[in-house]
This record gives sequence, structure tokens and C-alpha cells, in this order.
Amino acid sequence: MIMENKLDITGTQSPKPRTDQDRIMFQNQSHLIQNYFNNCGVCPDLYDLGLATDLMVEYVKYGSKSEPLKERFNKFQDYINKKYKGGK
Repeated sequence: MIMENKLDITGTQSPKPRTDQDRIMFQNQSHLIQNYFNNCGVCPDLYDLGLATDLMVEYVKYGSKSEPLKERFNKFQDYINKKYKGGK
């Protein structure tokens, strides 16, 4: 079942509808992301948590053989390192 796009709490509309399966994947991956950041000693803002979770949902959906997805992982890791770890 696909839910219609609704405004989120910030007043903006979701860019795309999520299926029930997408929402379940997002919830599961958000727990993994939270544990990852906790183990790494990083306290990201909510926006970065959402970005990381979306990235992991794409990984679950499309697998690790996607070169563009690997590139996005690398860019995101660099971004996190610069923002939260002082560029390490």
C-alpha cells in the first residue's frame, strides 16, 4: 500500500511516497544507523541521521554492487568525518 504524500512536521512535502515495505526498512535501518553512530562516538543531527538511514535503505533495496551507491557511501563517510570528527 502506498500512502499519499503529506506535509511533514517542517511543513514540506515528502519527495516521494513510501510503501509499507519502505517504511519498515527505514525503521530497521534507523536502528542500525543509531547503533553505528553510538559505537563511533558521533552524535549527528537529525538531518544527517535521515540521510544515513535513506542511504542504508537504498543499500538494502539495491545491494552493494552499485557503483553510484558505493560512491555515495564514500562521499557520505567523508562528509561525516569532516563535520563530526574534524576531517579525520
